[in-house]
Amino acid sequence: MAEAGEGRYEIASVISRSFETVRSNLGLFAGLALILSGVPAFALNLWQTSFGVNLNAAQPDFSALLSAAYLGPLFVGWLVAMVTNAVLQASLTRATVTHLSGEKPVFAQCLTVGVSMILPMIGIGILLALGVGLAMLLLIVPGIILWLCWSVVVPVYVQEKVGVIEAFGRSMALTEGSRWRIFLTMLLVLVGLWLLSIPVGLLTVAVAATGSVIAVSLVTAIVSALGSMVMVTVQSCVYVELRNVKEGVAPADLEAIFA
Repeated sequence: MAEAGEGRYEIASVISRSFETVRSNLGLFAGLALILSGVPAFALNLWQTSFGVNLNAAQPDFSALLSAAYLGPLFVGWLVAMVTNAVLQASLTRATVTHLSGEKPVFAQCLTVGVSMILPMIGIGILLALGVGLAMLLLIVPGIILWLCWSVVVPVYVQEKVGVIEAFGRSMALTEGSRWRIFLTMLLVLVGLWLLSIPVGLLTVAVAATGSVIAVSLVTAIVSALGSMVMVTVQSCVYVELRNVKEGVAPADLEAIFA
């Protein structure tokens, strides 16, 4: 339950705000997502497909999967994806908050913010994965609860200019009393993305039927990048909503407070 005197977290407000933000800045958001997530994913998908290991075969060649020729580039690709994903999260978070503050986000400025935060963003990603992963090993529910507690750690760090550890504590404080609504928000967004994935899946099957490895890798990468774009934007809007209902900070005031 929320504490007395606090506002009410509105799921509809978060979702509508998220998609209005994307719609108003589609070129910027899609551009960031495709460059920072789509391109690395496309390269990795293309390489894995062209390597020729078929995991769906009756007797897949696992020796090839354990070879240095496969694991080496896979590890490099994973490192590149980790770095670009960190930049993407910070860049899109900054772009979302800037838009909701009434200003026009600029590609170069948002990308610069993302690049400047590479190392701490990677640290946040590792700590988040380790914490939630370990909690998931105990039971699914504790892992979900911990993820909800830390669900706005990225926008907290990007916007409030606090330390990494402090950002985790701040996220826990902001989400307190609203976690089940945050869960429903994310669930609705995931269901929406799943429904949209059905026609995309049919398109992928049709593309695969052509035998074009490049086309299949391209479609898969684009879908993955745009899904990441939506999720990061929603998390940023959750943060903005929490600041509003818990502290009375309107979106237009966020930039002034932390300028």
